[in-house]
Amino acid sequence: MNNALFIISLQHEIAMAIGNKLDLKDMLKVFLKVCFNRLNLTSGHIYMYCDDNGLPIKLATQQSAPHQHLLSIPKMKDGQASCADRELSSFVKELDEIQQPHSFQCHNSQYLFGFIIPQQGLLIFETHYPLEDTIQKALTPILQKLATSCYSSIVHDSLVQEIHSREVAEKQVIYHAQHDGLTGLINRQHLNNLLDHAITNAVFDSHSGSVIFIDLNKFKPINDVMGHTIGDQVLLSFAQRLQSLANENIDVARFGGDEFILVIKKLPDDHQRVIEQTIQKINKLLSVPIIFESNSYKLTCCIGYAIFPQQSSDVTNIIKFADIAMYEAKKANTLQGMQYHTDMSDKINKRLAYSDAMKQGLTNNEFKLYYQAQYNHNGDIIGAEALIRWAHPIFGMESPSIYIPIAEETDLILDIGQWVLEQACRDIYQLEQKHLPTTFRNIAINISAKQLIQHDFQSLILKTIKSHNIIPSHLTLELTESLLIENIDTSIELLRNLKAENIGCAIDDFGTGYSSLTYLQRIPANVLKIDRSFVTNIDQSNESIAIATMIISLGKMLNMEVLAEGVETSAELECLKTLGCYHYQGFYFSKPMPLPELMSLLDDKNSGKS
Repeated sequence: MNNALFIISLQHEIAMAIGNKLDLKDMLKVFLKVCFNRLNLTSGHIYMYCDDNGLPIKLATQQSAPHQHLLSIPKMKDGQASCADRELSSFVKELDEIQQPHSFQCHNSQYLFGFIIPQQGLLIFETHYPLEDTIQKALTPILQKLATSCYSSIVHDSLVQEIHSREVAEKQVIYHAQHDGLTGLINRQHLNNLLDHAITNAVFDSHSGSVIFIDLNKFKPINDVMGHTIGDQVLLSFAQRLQSLANENIDVARFGGDEFILVIKKLPDDHQRVIEQTIQKINKLLSVPIIFESNSYKLTCCIGYAIFPQQSSDVTNIIKFADIAMYEAKKANTLQGMQYHTDMSDKINKRLAYSDAMKQGLTNNEFKLYYQAQYNHNGDIIGAEALIRWAHPIFGMESPSIYIPIAEETDLILDIGQWVLEQACRDIYQLEQKHLPTTFRNIAINISAKQLIQHDFQSLILKTIKSHNIIPSHLTLELTESLLIENIDTSIELLRNLKAENIGCAIDDFGTGYSSLTYLQRIPANVLKIDRSFVTNIDQSNESIAIATMIISLGKMLNMEVLAEGVETSAELECLKTLGCYHYQGFYFSKPMPLPELMSLLDDKNSGKS
C-alpha cells in the first residue's frame, strides 16, 4: 500500500512539473529537478533530436535525426557528466538505436537508466542503486505526457523565433524606409515626418527651430570626371562627418544628390549664435580634405537656413525657404550661410515671371540673332559669332547678361539653345546663297551646359544641319573651358564625332578657368578665343601681355587658331599683332548686327569697299 501511494504521489508530482513552462529548456529543467529530488538521482540528462540547425524537433515516422545534449542536472562541466563521458555517450548511442518507448538499463560501475521520450529524445538517469521496475513502469505514461509537452514547447519556441525574426525584418524595413541607402542618414520622407513633429512641438511649447540646407560646391565635376564610385565615397565621407553633429536636438538628413539638411528642433533665445556656431562646425568638417584611394578632395559648401514656426509652420515651405536662402548664398559665393528673407522669394517670383515672359517671347518671335563679324590681320572677314538678342515688348532690347543666367537655371535654356541652332542654320543657308568671300569660314553659336549633356545633342545638331541643307563646316560650336572641363569625357566624345562631320569647335573665354594643357590637348578644338578681360588695355598691362603670349604659344603648339575678342582700339590691335595673334573680334571692327547688315557688309567686302 505504501509503495502504491509513493508511486501515485511520484507520478503526480513529476506530471505537475510537465508543461508548467512554455520555453522548452525551462520546462525540462523543472521536470529534471523534480525527478532528481524525488528519485534521489546522482545526475539526470536530456538529449533531444535536432534538425540540421541544431534546433529540437519532433521526429516523424521513419525519420531519423541526430540527438544533441540539451541539459543536465547537475550541470555538465566542460562537456562532462558525473559519470565518464565516454560511457554516457556509448549509452546514448545504444538508446538512440533502440527507438522503443520503454526503459533500458546499463550496468557498470554506476547505474544508468535510459528512457525514450517518444519522437522527442532521450532521458537518462544516473543512480547509485537500481530503480525498481514499478518505478520505471510508472514513468512510461509520464514520458508520453512529456513528449506531448515537448512538442508544444517546440511549437511555441518556433513561433517566438518566427515573431522575433519578423520583428527584426520589420525593423529593417522601417529603417530602410526612413534612411538613405548610400549614407545611412535620414531620408527625405522621414525628414518630413520629423520636421512636422518638430514644428508642432515648437508651436505648442512656444520655441523656435531651424532648417539648415547644405549644398556641396563643385561636387558634379568630381562625380562626372572621377566616376560615381568616387562621388559616392565623397558623399559617404561627408555624411559620416555631418552625422557627428547629430544629437537629441539635431537631426541630419540627406535631401538628395549632394544636398543635406540639419534640423535643429529647439533653439535658445539667442538662436542666431547657435545657428552660426553650427554653420562654423559644418565648414570645419570640410576643412579637412576627403581622402580616398590616395587622392585628396577639398570641398566647400553653401548654406541657407530658415526659422520655424516664425517664417513658416509648413514642412514644405520651411524646406523651400532654406533652399532659397542656400541658393542666394551660392550666388553671393559665401560660406557663412544666409538666412531666408521674404525678398528672396520675391526675387524668385520675378525670375519665374521673367522666365514665363521668355517663353512667350520665343512663341512671339521676339528673339533675334545678331552677328559680330570676325576679321584677320588683313582686314578680311573670316566668320561671325551669333549673339542672341531679345526685343522685350516692355523693357526694350534686353541684355543677354540678364536673361541667359535665368534661362540656365531652368530647362528654358534648352529651348533657347535649339532656337539659336535652328535660326543660325537658316541664316547660314541664306549666306551660302550669296557669293561669300573666300576668307569667310563659319558662323559660331554658343552652347550651354545643359545642351551639352543632352543624350541626343549630337543627333539634334546633325538633324538640324541636314534639314536646312547647309554645309556642316559653316557651323562652329563655342564652348567655355569651364563647361568643357566639367563634362570632359562627354565633351571629348561629342566634339570628336562632330569633327568627323566637319563641324568645328572654339573654346571661348580661354584663360579664365582651368587652362590646363592636360585637358586641352585632348579636346579636338580648332580655335582658342582669348577672353576680352585680357584684351582690354592689353597695350598697357604686362600681365595681360604675358597671359596672351602664353595662350598664343599654346595655340601654335596645339595647331589651333587664336582669336582675340573684345578688341576696341587700334593700340590693342597692334599689340596683339606684335604678339602673333592674327584673328580678331570686337567693336573696333564692327558691332553685332542683324543678318541683312552682315550680308551688306560681306557685299561691300566683295565689291572692294572698306
